Amino acid sequence: MKIKKFKARNFAEALEMVRRELSEDAVILSSEEKSGGAKPFVEVTAAVDYDSAGTTEEAGAGSRDGTGYTRDAGPEDGRQALGALSARFRQEITGELKSEIDGLKAVIRDMTYGGPCAPADRRKKALIHFLRERKIREEFAVRLCEKARDENDLLPLIVSDLKAGSGPSAGFKTGMDGVAGKKAFMLIGPTGVGKTTTIAKLSARAVRRGERAAIINLDTYRIGAGEQVRIYSRIMGVPLATASGPAEFQKCLAGFARTRDVIFIDTTGRNPGDAAYMEHILSMCAAVPAELPPPEIHLLMSASSDDDFMTRAYSNYRRLPVDRISFTKLDEAVSFGSIYNLRMIYGKPVAYLSTGQKVPDDIEFPDDTTLGNLILSKGCVRC
Repeated sequence: MKIKKFKARNFAEALEMVRRELSEDAVILSSEEKSGGAKPFVEVTAAVDYDSAGTTEEAGAGSRDGTGYTRDAGPEDGRQALGALSARFRQEITGELKSEIDGLKAVIRDMTYGGPCAPADRRKKALIHFLRERKIREEFAVRLCEKARDENDLLPLIVSDLKAGSGPSAGFKTGMDGVAGKKAFMLIGPTGVGKTTTIAKLSARAVRRGERAAIINLDTYRIGAGEQVRIYSRIMGVPLATASGPAEFQKCLAGFARTRDVIFIDTTGRNPGDAAYMEHILSMCAAVPAELPPPEIHLLMSASSDDDFMTRAYSNYRRLPVDRISFTKLDEAVSFGSIYNLRMIYGKPVAYLSTGQKVPDDIEFPDDTTLGNLILSKGCVRC
């Protein structure tokens, strides 16, 4: 048996020295952190038994060799010691990473609040706190506060950001022909966001305006989804077609386009990270007849969802040609900064807001000022 002490800067380095010199069969007899000298170090005593029938006498020789080995450590003891050392190594690495991350966060905070672009006084800091309470991202809050003299400046600044790149109105207030050439509107979004209910609201409003509406249901995945939209279509007197694949969708869309003023397309709600789901929607978009303009795609997000979830979800939906974002379940949300965050990150205008379950009433088509006021408010929307 060969027994040897190793000194290193940390346990990871000591473990590597043991493996390199004594092989993977070495066992750890003891380990200790020491602070002698200018720099602390660790000392590890390890052994390797070149003879599987190693004797206590060999171990005694090792002790007389000045290694400090005082007992006969069996293989099980060595494995336990090696496991303990590995655990300490993982703990050490985790601690170092956490320390570095905390340090980076501190640097970012210092740059935010103490750098050249940081708020100069308590009022500015109070404005940032006000915006953060409304779930507006810190980088956006800081930028707004750099331009704002006081709280009265926030609304004009946010409205200005919302107006930038908004494009033409979706036309839901005055008729679906508000967007030139657009005849079909496809609603996509995560599971449970309220696409079918929103389809019913939009269809009912179209019927009220005297428009001939139709619905195409692509949701053949969720149990009961077809029945729900069928009930809505029967009540409103709106024709409904169900398509399970691109060929059927193309046929339904071409048929309705000849006789209907506006077509609403309901899709399956699935996990945004589901690649097969994204491919399915893309295949449906590719099936649109060449003589028709592509449907305008509206991504529905729940206003009550976590801001991080919304951002991650949209990063997946970016594979699709999303034209506008709409928000549902505003009556369940307590803050609305995520609306501003997604608008700023992805540059997609907001089409409409769903504020409850009532069909067709609980839906609004806000202008930029109304949307800005909502973003700066806090508390549930009263329906």
